[in-house]
Amino acid sequence: SSVPHHNETMADGEMNCVAVVVEELQALDEQIQKLLSRRRYLRDLKARLLDKPSSPSVIGVTSTPRCATQVNFTPAPRRSDTDDDLGIFQLCRRGFKARTPPSAQASILTQNRFDPLRVSPGDVIVVGDSIVSNLNIACPNRKSFVSCFPGARVQNVMRCVPAIYKKHKNRAVGAIVLHAGVNDIRHRQSEILKADFTALIKDTERTPSAKFFISGPLPLVRRSNEYYSRLLGLNNWLQGFCKNQDIGFINNWDFFWERPRFFKPDGLHPNSFGAWVLSENISKVIRLS
Repeated sequence: SSVPHHNETMADGEMNCVAVVVEELQALDEQIQKLLSRRRYLRDLKARLLDKPSSPSVIGVTSTPRCATQVNFTPAPRRSDTDDDLGIFQLCRRGFKARTPPSAQASILTQNRFDPLRVSPGDVIVVGDSIVSNLNIACPNRKSFVSCFPGARVQNVMRCVPAIYKKHKNRAVGAIVLHAGVNDIRHRQSEILKADFTALIKDTERTPSAKFFISGPLPLVRRSNEYYSRLLGLNNWLQGFCKNQDIGFINNWDFFWERPRFFKPDGLHPNSFGAWVLSENISKVIRLS
């Protein structure tokens, strides 16, 4: 009879263990439900706080009825007069644009490029022989006009200048560039050529508002030593003459010297790349004047 009693005791012990396990599982399930509920509540609270980042006071978050834990959120300290304008951080969400501090706004310089009261620098007019046929002068806020007269000498350019002035009389002319002289070299009349340049400059003084420039000759390719010497002498004389007359001089000699790849096969006219180099050199001198 002792054996059945022993079996009953073991069965009662196992039932008690099962009851304890079941009770503990129920307690864990309830705790899990409380934690899940608490997590949902905190997520909703976080979303509301992000919608209102500048809360004026301390927010006390009490627990739900099933949880006794208390969480306190302390906002950023209030801004004082001694705080640096750039030392305060803002909590930004997507689509939020932070305001620029007043001190930074005061340091920003504004400018209206369409200001009607601003004085225009004026257009650029280039007059010369066939050397300038493919030039493209690029100056900011300016228009450029190139008048080419193939085979023209200095006297021919001087006779064409009045008609060009008349054509642009209704426009503001800021710079006039004259390029001539290479067709005069072969006549071997250096003193006459200098006198022609002097007369050309006096004739261009009819437009006092414009800045005048003389574009120096190019060192041509495959020419005789005499031709080269006369061109170099003209370039040096023009440089000193323009300095004495307070006229801008554009020195092209160094850019084209011993660079036959800048010229066409005739060795006289610049090719497309040479025309670009000449245009850039003229534009640079005008912009810096």
